[in-house]
Amino acid sequence: MRHPHLSHARTASRRRFLGLTGATAAALAGGGLLSACAPDGPRPGSDGSAANLDKLDALVPDYIPFQAVEPDIPGQHGAPPGFTSYPERLVRAVEGTPGSGGSYKAMAPLWGPIPPGLGENSFYDFVNSALGATIDFQFQDGNTIIDKMNAVIAAGDVVDITMIPDWAIGLIPDFAEAAPQLFEDLTPYLAGSAVQPYPMLASLPTNAWKWSVFGDRLHGVPWPTDPLSEWIFYRRDLFDEHGWQLPTTADELFALGEEINDPRNNRWAFGDFYRVARQIFRVPREWRHENGELVHRYETPEFEEAVAFMRRVYDAELVHPDIAAGSGANSKELFNSGRIVVNQDGFGAWTEAYQAILPQNPDFRMDLVPAFAHDGGTPSLHGNDPSNQSVFIKKGLGEEKVTEILAVLNYCAAPFGTVEYMTYRYGEEGTHYEPNDNGAPELTELGQKEVSNGYLFISGRNNAVAESEYPDYVESFTTWFNDAAQYTEDNPFEGIRIQRPSSYASAEQPTEDRILDILRGRREVSELGDVIDQWRRDGGDAARDFYGEVLAEYGRA
Repeated sequence: MRHPHLSHARTASRRRFLGLTGATAAALAGGGLLSACAPDGPRPGSDGSAANLDKLDALVPDYIPFQAVEPDIPGQHGAPPGFTSYPERLVRAVEGTPGSGGSYKAMAPLWGPIPPGLGENSFYDFVNSALGATIDFQFQDGNTIIDKMNAVIAAGDVVDITMIPDWAIGLIPDFAEAAPQLFEDLTPYLAGSAVQPYPMLASLPTNAWKWSVFGDRLHGVPWPTDPLSEWIFYRRDLFDEHGWQLPTTADELFALGEEINDPRNNRWAFGDFYRVARQIFRVPREWRHENGELVHRYETPEFEEAVAFMRRVYDAELVHPDIAAGSGANSKELFNSGRIVVNQDGFGAWTEAYQAILPQNPDFRMDLVPAFAHDGGTPSLHGNDPSNQSVFIKKGLGEEKVTEILAVLNYCAAPFGTVEYMTYRYGEEGTHYEPNDNGAPELTELGQKEVSNGYLFISGRNNAVAESEYPDYVESFTTWFNDAAQYTEDNPFEGIRIQRPSSYASAEQPTEDRILDILRGRREVSELGDVIDQWRRDGGDAARDFYGEVLAEYGRA
């Protein structure tokens, strides 16, 4: 596979990159004034844009820290702190009732069964009463959210409140151009000291807010992210039962799969874990810059190794056949039922599974495989951007509704240790949950049926590992995270907010689909070079030029 070189003769044009250097006090005024103050050059959008994060300061809220309770286990290397018990006394973070009687539709992804809807759900009734506003959720299957969001953005058919994961935003062509047309400009409401009516929003880290800037303006409310977001889980209860050993190399992982696999008893070793396999083989998250070259992950020898390894796993039929066939199998359900034993997932899957499974199977346990690299050496894991989702407000609702929605989002941004967090997360004590002997909330039978993460998803908050109602969860997760977070790979674009060229975003999903065909045996491994060549033609080479100019612009080439 070819490794193209970055031309040292290429020079960056400062006029190509907005950099949002017009971010002064004028940024708090109307869009026309800001545009007049911005430097000349193309607007952010299909050609992409880049800006130093410190150039966006005037577009985002002042930072006002807030902490309800001290953690029991401090986070290391940027990992979230852990709380091994619930506080005896909760802090009230929001004064009064935030809403004024409005009613709003909210779209968010949900991983798991959709609970009863508005009018048939006492959890919604209780939380909406506390909010003083009615939130009517329109949940979308989290496993296919990119398809839904592509259609919604293309049609311009957004609801009042829309949550979009950051990774999905990166795959939506022309999102940076569409956002200002579809979503409210929140700059006048939140930038600088304007955020003071919303203290929980003000407590979110400054750099997280900068990931919600599109087209020179602040358009979303972020959810600050942890340094890592996914890895491979294993069924710890089944490992303990069978005496299986955790892997420390790729070969050990493959041998483990062969040991676990037992199709005659409806048990397969794996779900798909292609994204984590890339990390196991030290494939860069996106771009690598070394020896004067800018190389995409597709073009690295490590990527070829990861693809070959995953194809070997699929050829050995170690992946559940419904996943291998691409028939829409739900890997979470297969994992929870024990039909697969090792599965790639985001960290939120842990508490989701415990909430659903422990009431029926109290012996159920899952855990994260300790971080490792394919050769047993030092791991290299893909770090996150400062925010992992944005929540948007539909454009044109008017100031009264926008401020009411922001007050609702402020309530839902209250962190662990607050009255508000317990309300939007667990509902009403005695109805939806009961405190156990340690004071931790345990959902009742009604809570199991009705409680969802909807309110959690329509705002961000400073993260914590806090669900001590689940046995071993807090200590297991914080132990894993405090180790793994030290292995986050270097990012050549650290501190630069990049909005990707639309041709680059458009080329990525079709390329990933073709690679998936290779993994699952529908194409030959020998075709990988042709797939990558097509990616280069369809936008990859143009993206390399763009990213190379960004590096040169900021003195990193």
